[in-house]
Amino acid sequence: MPALVGALLIAAVASSAAQSPPPSLPMPGEFLVVDGRVDAGTFAGWRLFQANCQACHGVGGVGTAKAPNLVERIKTYTPRGFAGKVLTSYRIEGLMPDDGPGAGDAERQARLEDVMRRERTARGQPLMPVWENDDEVPPHVLDLYAYLSARAEAALGPGKPVLIRPKGR
Repeated sequence: MPALVGALLIAAVASSAAQSPPPSLPMPGEFLVVDGRVDAGTFAGWRLFQANCQACHGVGGVGTAKAPNLVERIKTYTPRGFAGKVLTSYRIEGLMPDDGPGAGDAERQARLEDVMRRERTARGQPLMPVWENDDEVPPHVLDLYAYLSARAEAALGPGKPVLIRPKGR
């Protein structure tokens, strides 16, 4: 009889483990990879990368001659720092002298952007676009961070990820 009770207890534990609820959804900027499948945010980050970043940063974000390896670089950013870099395109503030009364920040910024654009173009370097006014990028910039973080931690390969589907779908 004790052997039967032990066997039933083991079967009950195994059954409850197999039916355990799915892991909770990750916070924005975090990723979840379970058995090679990703959460919806990380999947959205991959889609955004495919549409807007892959042409310069390469398949899976490993870099090209045009743009750096984001899989390595993402390790040095916080979600907020990454979002700032992507959305403002590496703007440099405060490098131009004040031109006196009437000279606005927007005018100085426009001149600085023009100087940087000409300098990079002269060197044959592409200038990363400013994404802050794009309709698709700002709402998903933390999804992009999650995708690149999953790549950096080797939790995800460079190909198209498979989305975790809720049970019953």
